[in-house]
Amino acid sequence: MSVAASPDSRNVSRKAVRRLDAATAAPFVIFLIVYALVPRFAADKELTMLIYIGINTMLAISLNLLMGYAGQVSLGHAAFFGLGAYTSAILTVRPIPAEVIPGLGTGLGVAAGCAVFTSLTRASGARLASAAAAMVALAWGSQAVHLHPAAVLLISAAGMAAFAAAARSGALMGGASGLTAAVVTLLCQHLLAGVLQRGGASPWSGMVAGVGFSGLVAYLLGGQVLRLKGHYLAMATLGFGVIVEIVFRQWTAVTGGSSDGIFGIPVMRAEWLGGIGRMTGVEVSPRVEYYYLVWAFVFVCLMLGVNIVRSRVGRAFRAVHGSEVAAESLGVDTSRYKVQVFVLSAGIASVAGSLYAHQAGVGYIHPSEFGFGVSAQLVVMVVVGGMASIWGALLGATTLQLIKTWLLGLEKTQHTLFGLTLTGLEPIVFGAVLIGVMIVMPQGLVRGVSDAAAAALRGTRRGRPGGSG
Repeated sequence: MSVAASPDSRNVSRKAVRRLDAATAAPFVIFLIVYALVPRFAADKELTMLIYIGINTMLAISLNLLMGYAGQVSLGHAAFFGLGAYTSAILTVRPIPAEVIPGLGTGLGVAAGCAVFTSLTRASGARLASAAAAMVALAWGSQAVHLHPAAVLLISAAGMAAFAAAARSGALMGGASGLTAAVVTLLCQHLLAGVLQRGGASPWSGMVAGVGFSGLVAYLLGGQVLRLKGHYLAMATLGFGVIVEIVFRQWTAVTGGSSDGIFGIPVMRAEWLGGIGRMTGVEVSPRVEYYYLVWAFVFVCLMLGVNIVRSRVGRAFRAVHGSEVAAESLGVDTSRYKVQVFVLSAGIASVAGSLYAHQAGVGYIHPSEFGFGVSAQLVVMVVVGGMASIWGALLGATTLQLIKTWLLGLEKTQHTLFGLTLTGLEPIVFGAVLIGVMIVMPQGLVRGVSDAAAAALRGTRRGRPGGSG
């Protein structure tokens, strides 16, 4: 026999929900007020620092969703940051050599075909590698004999259907993956040739392309490496980050290499955001406009992060973090959720990379800005701000940016300590900060400060006459 809830209990639950909603909404209201008014009181130097803080906040949020909530360690997160930056910059400013376009288009097509194949068949390891090799052979063979596009589509679909049937993976699924590979190959080759003829795409188109490319790479990579656990997963993601940085340095024809990088990158414009400044009486310069653009993305990321962690998906992430075996016993598809959070994390990092590449007054990127050191700094941001804390990402990014600015000032003034020149100390200082936070506040600054404030409030109440003791 079911027992109906009493009116008093329902009223209590409604009040609790209203308090929760008010507590959730209050930080966003404060954020919007500060967001609109900051340019009234900040000079260009402070605005530049705030732009970097905003970009780092997005990166910290993306990594916190992956590490703090889903419990998947990544030491190569800067690779997705760099993929977004380089994809956007290459498409907008750097002409892709015509001889590179066929191979690049084929690579993107094969990657898309593999994504479909592994999604439909759950293939991995040698079977996925064999499917990729078959798609490459079909694509190269079709291009070598200069077939009509319709014939390319037919041959790719039929060839992969035959391969999948022989591998007992399902002919229909193989045909779908082959058709996808051929369609994406032809489409990418056509679009890349069009961009080359026009002299570049818009920054917004570059950002969208960067998100799509980073998400595709993350899906393929995540489906394989997220089968690993602990330090094996950390080493795999570290290796991926190193490989991507080497590609940025060595693929000179496309990325500019380590000597030149890419310069002259146009600014990403959002004139409509300048209305916020005009409403608050701020003179809207390009830097002010870019500040509003970056922090608009930060606001969206914060909203997205908070809503995800409060949803059923967020509960699944936490279940995976707590115990994958227990989560699977409750019916949670842990593999699917791990890949989902990995792709989401990569997409947010890619957007941050595009914003980094199209900064007002900078317009330059270099491979050194996306190496292992940056990935390590992102991990420190997450830990300092607080694991499994969306707002902690903002605090962690702000703290580390202030430290970096202070260290830069020390280097410019040529200070010495006991004969040691205070230059290049970022790894030492960040390591010391990480150790100190882990010892004093292992839950991060947000949780540590809130716990200390709650303890102080309880102590104050106990000290009052008539208080509970």
